[in-house]
Amino acid sequence: MKIAALWHRMLLVVLLGGASLAAGADEPRWNSPARLVDSFVEVALHSAYSTRQNPVRKWIVPLRYFIVHGVGDEELHRRLIRVHFLHLAEITGLAIQPAGSETAANFLIVLTSEDRLELDMPRYFGNGSAHQRAALYRDSLCLASFAIERKKGSIVRAVAMIPVDRARGNGDLVSCVVEELTHAMGLPNDSPKVFPSIFSRKSTQAFLTGLDHLLLSLLYDPRVKPGMDEKTVRPILQTIAAEYQRDKRFDSAEKIAAESGLAGLDR
Repeated sequence: MKIAALWHRMLLVVLLGGASLAAGADEPRWNSPARLVDSFVEVALHSAYSTRQNPVRKWIVPLRYFIVHGVGDEELHRRLIRVHFLHLAEITGLAIQPAGSETAANFLIVLTSEDRLELDMPRYFGNGSAHQRAALYRDSLCLASFAIERKKGSIVRAVAMIPVDRARGNGDLVSCVVEELTHAMGLPNDSPKVFPSIFSRKSTQAFLTGLDHLLLSLLYDPRVKPGMDEKTVRPILQTIAAEYQRDKRFDSAEKIAAESGLAGLDR
């Protein structure tokens, strides 16, 4: 193995190793249809930047991503992002592929640094996103946002921004990649009511949990349509969650989560 490749492999193991220890710290307290449906409503229909309830939002077109590299270690970062997108594609059934250029992409992942935030934030998030800028400067390591087709709820564009030096300084580079890319699939909210999950700030999860797997599966079930409000979608969610219970997907979800995606690389 070449020295450069060995270095990247060793660094990936270090990054994933610390996250893996945290991932086993919480016991699942979520495995019932009612709790799964309530968790979905909490993370899919609410937002950290708004008090109003939103409709279902999801991708219905192929996702084409482009990585904007403003920092070093491109090979490592590319691998982390590629592996997690492959994982998301496997769960959701969505076609996810790299784009050949920034203009050809509908999902940008901006890898930046602390000293470039004032320049990169307005460039990629626009001048009107004051709440997002304040959140990133104040208490967030990283950030994602998506735009939807008006009145339809389908996601048409997304941006994730990760200040790599800040994330690495906190030991959270892997969890930033996992959380923000997953948020942009249509699960934008963080809530302490959803546990154990990457969407809960009281949780120490770095990888997708069994709950996160099933939340993504719910969202991308063909019966769940973009634009549905809670009254319309809740009975559909209850039907699907009952099917998960009958098929014993609650029992197998944690094991599948621990063996898949970036979590599986640490095994």
